[in-house]
Amino acid sequence: MPPKPPAGFVAVGSLSSHLKRDVNIMGVVTDFQPPARSRGTDWMCSFRLADLTHYDDGTKFRCFRPMEADLPVIEGNGDVVILERVKITYYSGMIMGMSSHGTTWLVFPSTTIPESVPTDALDIKYTRVGTMSSRPTQEQMRYAIELCNSRPREPYRSPTITTVASATARHPSNSGPSIPRDATIGRRDKFALIKDVRLDTWHDLVGQVIKIYPGNGVTELYVTDYTTHPLLYHYEWTGDEVGNGLLYGPMSGTKRKWPGPFGKHTLTVNLFPPHSYYAQSNVKENDFVFLRNTRLKHSRDLKMEGTLHTDRQYPDRVDIRLIEDHDDVRVKGVLRRKLEYNKSFRRHHASSDKFSDTEVHDRSENPAETTRGQKRKPTGDSKLSKNQRRKRRKREREDARLSKGDAAESESEPGAGNTDPFQVRITAAAHTPPSAPQPPKDTNKHIRSSNPDVPLRSLSSILSLDTHAFTTPNGTPFTLPFQNIKSRAIVRVVDFFPDRLVDFAVRKKKSEFDVLSDYSQGSSDDSPRRSEDSDDGRNKLPADTDDEREDKDEWEWRFGFVLEDACSTGPERLSVHVSGADAVFLTKLDACDLRRRPQALLALTEKLFLIWGELEEKKSAGLGTAKGLPFECCIKEYGVRSAGATGTGSGEWERRFAMFGTTTM
Repeated sequence: MPPKPPAGFVAVGSLSSHLKRDVNIMGVVTDFQPPARSRGTDWMCSFRLADLTHYDDGTKFRCFRPMEADLPVIEGNGDVVILERVKITYYSGMIMGMSSHGTTWLVFPSTTIPESVPTDALDIKYTRVGTMSSRPTQEQMRYAIELCNSRPREPYRSPTITTVASATARHPSNSGPSIPRDATIGRRDKFALIKDVRLDTWHDLVGQVIKIYPGNGVTELYVTDYTTHPLLYHYEWTGDEVGNGLLYGPMSGTKRKWPGPFGKHTLTVNLFPPHSYYAQSNVKENDFVFLRNTRLKHSRDLKMEGTLHTDRQYPDRVDIRLIEDHDDVRVKGVLRRKLEYNKSFRRHHASSDKFSDTEVHDRSENPAETTRGQKRKPTGDSKLSKNQRRKRRKREREDARLSKGDAAESESEPGAGNTDPFQVRITAAAHTPPSAPQPPKDTNKHIRSSNPDVPLRSLSSILSLDTHAFTTPNGTPFTLPFQNIKSRAIVRVVDFFPDRLVDFAVRKKKSEFDVLSDYSQGSSDDSPRRSEDSDDGRNKLPADTDDEREDKDEWEWRFGFVLEDACSTGPERLSVHVSGADAVFLTKLDACDLRRRPQALLALTEKLFLIWGELEEKKSAGLGTAKGLPFECCIKEYGVRSAGATGTGSGEWERRFAMFGTTTM
């Protein structure tokens, strides 16, 4: 059993249980970098420490001071460092120690440490910075000897890079004569953006996973940090097929849909065991990963690819890790570049394809666009082949034919919507029956709907698929799974879901961009301001490291009604979803945790009583259903992808309805 660290110190192998705490640590240097300027005004040095409980490369530590002379004097690998009051944090997918204003340190150079513990009293030379509480104790010096001799000492004086420097220029020894400092430094900081990497080098990378393909012992990982490199494969946006761009490249010899980004943004990384095992079990698309010591080399088609081979010295070490903390400054850098890429992509392709910003990304999710088509003009630098021109002419003929019939305007899905529902233009299908249903005399005066000039439709008309049937140019009948149609109807609420009112509000699913301090999801300008978390993250700590910071939950409405037609006695019933801004407009209440806010729950109950009368009381008591007064409401139809859907056919979609533009008075 390895000896324990001195009293008051923690083991390197147990640092994961001390996150966001100040600890005292003692370890042997396994790697280090010379002092350098940080991105701020301070000087910084980095080094790795290991002990008898953590025998690999150890844990990384970073020390900051206004003056270079105040940093630790590390001569080379094998030196033993004592750190007091150093903060342990999680950064770039790994545990790391960070100095603060109260951190002090002491260094035992390996050249002064004997190979065995002497029988008499110890007096090992050391350098010290700051107001260390006292001289090192005999117990600490004995532990320093054990740490230094726990590894072969031959490599200690064999640095990879040399420079001329002197310890005496920065610090005098605290015991005995001054200690000459060898001009030794450890390896360079290997972190790099994809745009900055070079062939035949090793780099640490942070990126978002686009695709992952498990193989026979080797897993292909496609990652991007939304920078470009001329040696990467060019994924082309063709805009010619449902599913957007196509991949004609290294993943296979057949066409496969590529989700983006397009262009030379994505690096293929081949993972060998044990890295591949970890990736297959823990990594999925859209995750952020940290790839340590990735080798960049030529692929067979002379493009650049990355490789993570099995470490010969430490075959069980895994060099890929998930980054779950999106406050990591490097993840924020990726997200900022992704936001800029999305904005540029929408601007470019929306103008060339005549799509709105929303429709550019939704086009692959709306099969209606496949049949009904949209006229598209090629960009100025596009060169259409004969086959592409033929397809375009066919689309134009189909557009001309469809323009004589129904020209329902496509709208966005619920939740993406307008903040003022009264400004929404409702597109009633051309198939609206000639005789619209007549409203009953007694209607609910507490509820109003927008766009009263739009004719009413019956629920049977809204549910009918007659407006979804088309014939392709070659005569094949085709029924769309859904259309983006908005209607008005007079209805009663006969049921609701979920069954308990406290479940009508749920925690809001956050956007991946919410970690950006100046990102506003509802802003018309998707380009955030430059701020302290907007750089590439080299040698910089996360902006938010305060232990007192609270993670405040955001809530949103998500519930639904079962409606019956108030103008007919037919059996048709329609389930409608109510969520987001539409639910706020309906209830005039903001969503919150209803389990902890009884007053908010009471206010919601009173609002819903205006809509459905005694329905909730009778349903809770098991006394059947109750029907309230009928009211006018706006209903929109949309589609969502079925669970497990992989294609874009009509069977891959579910038809749904939502209530909007309706409010209580």
